Amino acid sequence: MKANTTSTVSYKVEPSVQTHGKDNASSANLTSEAATGRAESHLAVAARERGLNLNELAALMGVGPSHLSQVARGRKNLTPYMRGKIESVLGWVPPQGVVHRQGGVIHGGESTYLRERARERGMTLRQVADRTGLTYGYVVQVSRGQRNLSPSAQSRMETVLEAPVKVETAQPAEIDPNALWERMDAHGWSQNETARRAGISIGMLSQVMNGKRKPSGDLLRRRHEALFAPSPAELVAPVELKVMAWQKGGRNGVVIKGAGGPRSVGRHEGGTVRIGGRVPWGAEVQFAYTTGYDSHGRVSVNHLVDERGCSAMLKQPSLTG
Repeated sequence: MKANTTSTVSYKVEPSVQTHGKDNASSANLTSEAATGRAESHLAVAARERGLNLNELAALMGVGPSHLSQVARGRKNLTPYMRGKIESVLGWVPPQGVVHRQGGVIHGGESTYLRERARERGMTLRQVADRTGLTYGYVVQVSRGQRNLSPSAQSRMETVLEAPVKVETAQPAEIDPNALWERMDAHGWSQNETARRAGISIGMLSQVMNGKRKPSGDLLRRRHEALFAPSPAELVAPVELKVMAWQKGGRNGVVIKGAGGPRSVGRHEGGTVRIGGRVPWGAEVQFAYTTGYDSHGRVSVNHLVDERGCSAMLKQPSLTG
């Protein structure tokens, strides 16, 4: 099954600058900065991959951060002494000059990858800020390519979003009304009942289902919590079960495995059942849950897993990658 992966921010690399102490030697790399976003030095990017910022790198090298920054940007010579200091910490010496964020500044009216990824996880950018311990203004500026992430901030954001940080535009995903109708049918709920349980107005729910309104991450989360909880019919099972739905390419299926239960005593193989074959290698889990019996013999769901999160209600292509 797919595992969540993380990686560093992707960059567009401009030609490196070789200088001899002249300030104008790096101007060629900065001409497109206004169009492509804030620039960083190659050294800053290399330090980030080691979990360091330039100040921390300078401290480990035993040099001044201002001097190191000027060397990194090609405004001072890279002497053999500095080269040796850099290599002793990083293991290699990045070229002088700057790189630009891939995608650059995102203009008004365009949605961002971070905003849409947060929406898939049922969060707003303000909630992302709260969970990462970062300020809301900082998260918004990062999402629009107007600020560079520190290594610690990047790590926290990737943990919360469960995906690599990307600074690029993204098309807001549309609601999949079929997914909502399927879950409403499973529970036997009307739109009025669904709206009541999700804590929203029937008018808002109707607009969302008709594609006239794009719900926020918070609204998606509330509907997901209501609709994707197991229905009473899904809670009833004759044995202890493990249920897993999967998808791979154009194929999908459900695998059910079970054993035990109040009436399985004395049965061949203890009442073991298996339906649906096996989950193919590399398949994506759509949802999974287990059921069991309490001390009174009543069936209940022990836990429910939906790795897609709120994206289960959104049309493909999805940002989950």
